[in-house]
Amino acid sequence: MIAVRRTLATTALILFVACKGDSTGPVAGTLKVNLTTPNSGLDGAAIIVLTSPVPPRSVTPAAGLALWGGPVTTTTAKIVLTGTLATGTILTLQVDDVNKVGQYGVAVQQVADAGTFALRLPPLTGYSATVTK
Repeated sequence: MIAVRRTLATTALILFVACKGDSTGPVAGTLKVNLTTPNSGLDGAAIIVLTSPVPPRSVTPAAGLALWGGPVTTTTAKIVLTGTLATGTILTLQVDDVNKVGQYGVAVQQVADAGTFALRLPPLTGYSATVTK
């Protein structure tokens, strides 16, 4: 009888550990949009295009930046950011599944000088943006 209990307890423990492994379901959370600029602190506005598998639940600009373009309700959204742009996180996205980070993309379309708001001429060499966890 004791041997049967031990076998059942061992089996239950093995099943518990096996089922407790990494979840394959969606994990809601925050993704970051990071900008790289060769003119850190000298850019005053940017137009970026965000692509996503589903619209994010919310899009929030980093401190000191203003977001223009309304709520993001589609899988491709043009976003205007104003303020002193520097290399680093410029937006945070609340998403339904952070494990789909590779399906998010962002492109820098236009950038303007902070002092004059004159557009920086293409190609925008040295500018890039990425979406990360």
